[in-house]
Amino acid sequence: MPDRASEIPSAVVGTGRSAWSRRGLLKSAALGLPGLALSELAARCSRAGQTAPRARSVLVVYAGGGISHHDAFDPKPEAPVEVRGEFQATPTAVPGVQFTDLLPALARDLHRFSLIRSVYHTQTDHGVSAYLMLRGYSQPDPSFDRPENQLRANPNMGSHVARLVGTRNGLPAYICVPGLSYLATVNYYTAGWMGRAYDPFLLKSDPNLDTFAVSRLSLEPVVSDERQTMRRLLLTELGRDRHLTGPAISSVDVQYRRAFEALMTETTRRVFDVAREPASIRDAYGRTRIGQSCLVARRLIEAGVPFVTVDDDVWDHHGTIFPALRQRLPELDAAFSTLLGDLSARGLLDSTLVLLLTDFGRTPTINKGAGRDHWPGVFSILAAGAGIPGGQVIGSSDRLGAAPHERPVTPQDVAATLYHLLGLDAHQEYKGVDGRAHLMLDRGEPLPELLGSS
Repeated sequence: MPDRASEIPSAVVGTGRSAWSRRGLLKSAALGLPGLALSELAARCSRAGQTAPRARSVLVVYAGGGISHHDAFDPKPEAPVEVRGEFQATPTAVPGVQFTDLLPALARDLHRFSLIRSVYHTQTDHGVSAYLMLRGYSQPDPSFDRPENQLRANPNMGSHVARLVGTRNGLPAYICVPGLSYLATVNYYTAGWMGRAYDPFLLKSDPNLDTFAVSRLSLEPVVSDERQTMRRLLLTELGRDRHLTGPAISSVDVQYRRAFEALMTETTRRVFDVAREPASIRDAYGRTRIGQSCLVARRLIEAGVPFVTVDDDVWDHHGTIFPALRQRLPELDAAFSTLLGDLSARGLLDSTLVLLLTDFGRTPTINKGAGRDHWPGVFSILAAGAGIPGGQVIGSSDRLGAAPHERPVTPQDVAATLYHLLGLDAHQEYKGVDGRAHLMLDRGEPLPELLGSS
């Protein structure tokens, strides 16, 4: 009779082997298996004046590399040609506000979202900028992204939400789609001092490909009661292993138990199956990586996942920027505009905070390689849902798009707004797995323009 443990599909443990020792399984988890957050009481409304949560979920589309604000959301048609670039400015739904002509759908749909044109920081490195934009903290140390230094890093915003909001409907609380970007491979989305239990679940598969599969969910269609029992027995054995210790291993043990229990069901796997969507919906999002990733993200929000990140890292255009943007901007235009419209049509936009974030902007002047270089001096982001007023422009850049002209906004302000809309106290201390007390944020205030009537 075959060893029952060997019947556990290799996809579940994410390896090419059909059987694992208890220690091997835990070691694999410690080296990077995705996390599922534990449900625990949320820290809400603890400060005087703290409002009740308006957002139930958060969806961040992260454009890694740095979108050129001049060539997208903040064109300068009156600037010299070496600043304004090749694209034409086009009117939006808001009188007097223009986008470039490669974003017609978002120009039409500006009534659905707020545009912030005055975000800035001082970091020119991709990693340091992403750390700031995704965590709300300045990077403490250039080596923070090394695995051995993870407990010294500040958690991603999604990790905080995973911990304080918890799981719903048997799905991970924090999921990254598709999880294939550079940032996903070098720990930029991780939970830092909070512990690996609150790392994101990385799909690590492109939903635009026919071969798309979430490996840890790609199980046989029917799982027998006997096999389920054997899997639970394996979980029990995992709990008896005392050879691996420490906070990181302990949190992985918890997350892996939850992973096994949550990822066995047909219902869970169905959430990721974009093939169930009508072809017309898939076409509207765009048959591109970002388009189909946004569609998966919508399905996850619909299923109750508290925090979803769509990671897209194709925006670092130091050379030949205009041919590249002629492809990339229409893809983003279709994906993001359809996402907002789809969430609205399904009654989900009012309870979902949707953000389009990026590392930084690009230089006002075009370089000798016909590209634009890194420019954190000012750039644009989008915010929608959760009661955020649509059709408003917050702040402005100067005439060359080089610095904020009105209403400077910091990444910490954006993070504070996110936590506020979820009803979380960003200035409360939380104990990390390192035994120390940490603040979610040490600076930044919610943007009143995005809070509407709250």
